[in-house]
Amino acid sequence: MLIESVPVWTLAVVWGVGCFGMGMVIASTSVLLLKLSAPQEAGANSAALQISDGLSNALLLAAGGAAFAALGGGSVGAAAHGAVGSGTATAHPGAFTVVFLPMAAVALVGVWVASRVQPR
Repeated sequence: MLIESVPVWTLAVVWGVGCFGMGMVIASTSVLLLKLSAPQEAGANSAALQISDGLSNALLLAAGGAAFAALGGGSVGAAAHGAVGSGTATAHPGAFTVVFLPMAAVALVGVWVASRVQPR
């Protein structure tokens, strides 16, 4: 559901800030990993970081997409645009909550883990 009082360009600004933050974190994590790795372990550690990043992205996207679809999230957009549905799926805005709340929890765990890092 859109809130009429919020300008559309706000979304672009929010996504831009989020993407900038993600870019900063990923680059910083790679640099920190290489700095803290012994030279003979740098390749294996870098590969492990890339695999864990890709695997976690795929798993969270698959789980979130499956939950969203199971709750009829795909029909939310279709119902809002007046599309004629051929199935029995009904619009369920709660599908967005099922996706965004666990992802917010993952973000909070990431903040908690990052707070444990101490400068030397």
